[in-house]
Amino acid sequence: MRAMVRAVAALSLAGVATALAEDLGDNNTKGTTANQGLIEQEHNPNENEGSLFVVEDGFSVLPPINNRLSTTSLDSFRARANMLDASVESSIEGIQPGDTILFHNWWEAAVQVPFGFAAETISVDVGGLTHTALSQSPLVRSILTEPKILQNDLVVEHAAFDSLAFIEGKFADTNDPVGSALVTGNGSDRFLDETFSSAAGLRKRSQGGGALDIAQRSGFQSNNSTFLIPNPQNTTRLEINFTQPLMRDRGKAVNQTRIVLAQIDVQLANAEAHQDLQDHLIEVAQAYWTLYQSRAEWLQRKRLYETAQQLHDVLKARSPVDSTTRQILRTEAAVASRRSDLVRIETRVLNAQAQLRTLTGDPQLRNLSSGELIPMELPLAEPIAVSQRDATLTALDNRPDVAESIRKIQATSTRVGAAKNQVLPRLDLILHSHVAGLDAGRDPFNAFTNQFSDGGPSYAAGLLYEAPFGNRAAQARFNRNRWELTRAMLDFQQTTEQTFTEVEIAVRECQTAFAEMVTKKQSIDAATREVSYLQQRWELMPHANDSAVLLIENLLDAQERLADEERGFVAAQVGYAMSWVQLRKAMGVLLRSSSPNMPPELTP
Repeated sequence: MRAMVRAVAALSLAGVATALAEDLGDNNTKGTTANQGLIEQEHNPNENEGSLFVVEDGFSVLPPINNRLSTTSLDSFRARANMLDASVESSIEGIQPGDTILFHNWWEAAVQVPFGFAAETISVDVGGLTHTALSQSPLVRSILTEPKILQNDLVVEHAAFDSLAFIEGKFADTNDPVGSALVTGNGSDRFLDETFSSAAGLRKRSQGGGALDIAQRSGFQSNNSTFLIPNPQNTTRLEINFTQPLMRDRGKAVNQTRIVLAQIDVQLANAEAHQDLQDHLIEVAQAYWTLYQSRAEWLQRKRLYETAQQLHDVLKARSPVDSTTRQILRTEAAVASRRSDLVRIETRVLNAQAQLRTLTGDPQLRNLSSGELIPMELPLAEPIAVSQRDATLTALDNRPDVAESIRKIQATSTRVGAAKNQVLPRLDLILHSHVAGLDAGRDPFNAFTNQFSDGGPSYAAGLLYEAPFGNRAAQARFNRNRWELTRAMLDFQQTTEQTFTEVEIAVRECQTAFAEMVTKKQSIDAATREVSYLQQRWELMPHANDSAVLLIENLLDAQERLADEERGFVAAQVGYAMSWVQLRKAMGVLLRSSSPNMPPELTP
C-alpha cells in the first residue's frame, strides 16, 4: 500500500477543464451548427488511439477518463475548487504529512506468519490481488465487454455510409395467346417473346445527405412481333442519379447524428466500466484488510486467552495455599469466553479468504481453496499529503460520473440539433443523366459501344418539396429534446455538486481516520500500563481475601479492555487504509498509474 500511495501521490493534481468548442447550454437554439461543432470536436476517429487506461503493475483495460477538454461548464466549478483550503497540514499537533509513525505493534510481524489453519500457504498483498482481479476476475471481464459491444455498434453506424455494389439479372420467356392484332401485327395466334435484363452498379450515401446511384443496364429482346425493330435487339443504358436534400436532412451534422450518438454511447460505457471497476477493486481492498484485521484480532484474542489460561493455572496450582474457589471459577469462565471468541474470529478469517478467492478469480487461489492466505502488506503509518482543493480539482478532471454527465449533455445536444433540422420542410434536388445504346443481334458489346459513340447524353433535373400541415410531430420532438437537454444539464450540475461533497467528506474522513489511529495507539499504551500495574499487584498480594478476589476481577477486566483497545486500533488502521482508497475513488484516480505496459486483448 505504501508503494501505491507514493505512486498516486506523484500524480499531477492539475486543474480541470479549460475549453470546449461549443457552449452546450445554447445548443437548443444553435441547431445544426452546434451539432456540427460537436462532431468536429468530440468525435475524431483517432482521438483515443494509443490511449491506455492503466492500473497497478501496468494492467491496462480502458481509455482514461479525462474531463479537461470536455466543457466550459466546468470552469465555474473549477473556480470554486480553487477557493477551497489548499493546506495539507495534519490535524494532529506535531505530525506533518510524510511523517512515518512507528507504532511498534507486537502482532504485526505475527500476522505475516502462518497460523497453521492449512498445510499450504499463499502470500498476498493489495497490489497483487487487485492486479489479479483485473486480469482474472470473470466479473471484470464481463464489465469490459460492454464497451467492446458498443464499439461494434459504432462500426455499424459508420458502415451506413459505405458504398454498396449491386448486380441483378432476369430472363423471361413469354408464350401468351394473342387477343389483339396490335400485339404482333402479323396475325399470329401466340405471342412469343424472350427477354433478358441485367444491371450492375454502385450506390453511395454521402455524409452530407446526398444519395448517388450509378448503374449500367443491359437488355436483350426477341419476339414474333413486327413492331420490334430491330428484331432481335440489344439495349444498354448507363444511368447516374443523384438526390441532395436542401433543407431537411442536409449537412454532415444531421446525417452523422447516429455516429455521434454511438460514439458517445461508447464513452458512456467506458465511464460506467470505470465506476464498476473501481467498485470491484474497493471490494478487493476491503476483503484484504478484513483478512488482515481478522488475523490481527485472532492473535490478540489468542494472547488474551493465553493470559487467562496462565492465570487460571497459577490459581489452581496455589489453591492449597491461598487461592479461593471463587477466583478459580472466575478465571475458568474467562478462559471459556475467550476460547469461544477465537472460534468466531477463525471463521471470519476463513470467510475473508473465500471472499478474496471469489473477487480475484485467481485459479491458483481456487485450486488451493483450503490454503491459508498470508497478508504481507501492513496498513499505512503516515499522514496523507492531499488538500481539499487539489483533491477536488483532480476529481473534476477524472471522475467517471462527471464524464458521464458531460457525455449525456453532448448526446442530448446532438439530438436537439437533429430534431431542429427535422422541423424544416423537405426540399430535395433531383438530378438524372444517362446515355443509351442499341444494336441488332445478340452481341451486347456493340450496344455498349454505341451508347458512347451514337447520339449524346440525356439530362433531367427537378425539385421535390414536402411539408406536413402544422408540422406538430417534428415540433413536439424538438421541444421534447430541448427539455431533455435542460434535464441533462441539471443532472450535470447535481453530479458536480455531489463531487464537491464526496471529496470533502473523503478528505475529512482520511484525516480523521489517521487521528483516530493515533489516539487509539495512545489508548493501548494507557491500557497496557493498567494491566501491568494490576498484574504486579496481584502477584505481590500476600494472602487471599475479598480484596484479592476483586483484584482478579479488575485484572481480567483490564485485560479485556486492553484487547478491545488493540482491536479498536486495528479497526482504525483498516479504516485509515480504506479511507485512502475511498479518497482515491472520490478523486477518480483509483486505477491510475504510470506504467506503460499494453493491455491484453479481451476475446470472446
